[in-house]
Parts: sequence; structure tokens; C-alpha cells
Amino acid sequence: MKIIKEVVEFYSKDFDKKQIKNIIKHVLYKDVFFDDDIVTKNEIKEIRKIFKKLKKGQLLEYITNRKFFYKNNFIVNKNTLIPRPETELLVEEVLQYNLQNKNVFDICCGTGCIGLSIYLENNNINLFMSDISKKALNVTKKNIKLLNAKAKVYKSNFINFIFEKNLKPDFIIINPPYIDKRDKNLDILVKKNEPKTALFAKDNGLFFYKVLYNNLEKLFNLNKDLIILCEFGFEQKQKLEGIFNLKRVKYKIEFKKDYSNLWRYFILKKV
Repeated sequence: MKIIKEVVEFYSKDFDKKQIKNIIKHVLYKDVFFDDDIVTKNEIKEIRKIFKKLKKGQLLEYITNRKFFYKNNFIVNKNTLIPRPETELLVEEVLQYNLQNKNVFDICCGTGCIGLSIYLENNNINLFMSDISKKALNVTKKNIKLLNAKAKVYKSNFINFIFEKNLKPDFIIINPPYIDKRDKNLDILVKKNEPKTALFAKDNGLFFYKVLYNNLEKLFNLNKDLIILCEFGFEQKQKLEGIFNLKRVKYKIEFKKDYSNLWRYFILKKV
């Protein structure tokens, strides 16, 4: 047996102390612990296994099958993108509106972290969630059950199901694949581990924004008061302006920055 302080000191040669403590939290099932707390032999074995996997290039979230997002832990696996802190801004933005009995759509939902985080703050919404991946939707459903939430789940190619089912959205929140396959800035571990269908998009990463642009008339015909929020890559603002400015007379688009002062998402409404 060892104390936690010894475990932290041993692994801090190769790993960040915050990451080490997160692993200890996971193994001990504790959110709070002290340096002199005892770690059993079995717990040390489990900790050792996790660090071996990390050294092989696996991501911690896929090892523990958990990721904290906004105010809750979500189930994740290799079939879903790992939720990012900057995506929480979409949740915070939507929560500023009156959501009473509104139809809220989480498109390309993956784990479901965006839509479910909104629902857990205001369970008077009608939540609709979609993804093209059946395996990702299995994770969505697990998170719905885990968090005791309610939502309708659809397997769909992007926004197609909205028209197929003749649904009326009040809010559409989208975190689509938006990375160019040739992007040299992408972290090698992300590229190696996370699902490519959730990361990459054709047309220099702009494919889904162009699909959205081409369907704006149809979407706003369903609801003239519709509000669309969409995440994008921090270098894509200028290109997105070039796409959506063609309809600037009809629609207002507002770009916003993330915690790092980088352009990260836009809000689109009818003028």
C-alpha cells in the first residue's frame, strides 16, 4: 500500500499532476481526497494499467469512458468525439433564451452533451437529438438514461430528419465535423483516437456549413423565429462570412469568441 502523495510524485515525472489526480479520482471513486489517504494494492494496479495505456497513446477519456462537460459527467467511447470546454459556450448561449416548451435540436449530437446539458438546466424543453452514427447514438441513449433525461433520438444524415418528419425547431444547435483532413494543426493523439466521421468534413471542412446555408429557406419556412447556433474552427470565420454573407439581407449572423479569444461559434436568425 501507498499514500496518494507517493503515487502522485511517482507519476509526475512523466505526467501532469492534474491528470494524475483525475485518474486517482476515477480509480478511488472519490471527488475529494488527501495526500495521506491510503491507496490499496488493487487500486495501484488499476492506476498502473491506466498509465500504461496513456503511454501507448490512448486518451484518458476513452480509458475511463467518462468526460466532464458543463456540470455533469458523460459516458464517452471511441465512437464519440470527446466533449471540449469551448463547446460549453453553446449551452450557455442557449440558456439565455426563454426555453419554456421550446423544441431544441442537438444536431451531430455524439455523446448528447450539448442537448442534455441544456435539458438538465431546463427540463421544460422538448429535446430532439440526431447523429449519423448508430454507435454514437447508442452512447447518446446511455447518457439520457444516466442523467434521467428525456429526448427523442434520430439516426439522420445531418438535418434531413427535420424535413422528413416535418418537425418545427425553435433552436438548432450544431457542432458538426469541421476539420480539413489536411489540417496540420490537429493533435496527433486526437487524429489517432477520435472518430474520423466526427472530426473531418469535405470541402476544406466547410461541407456542413454549405449544406446548412442551402437549407436556410426551408428551415425558416418551418419557423420564422428559429435560432441556429453553430460551432466552427477558429480559422474558418472569414470563409463562413463569405458563404453566409450572400444571404445577409434575409439573415443576421453574429460571430462569437471562446475562452481563448478565438472565433468559435455563430448565432443565425432571420432579420
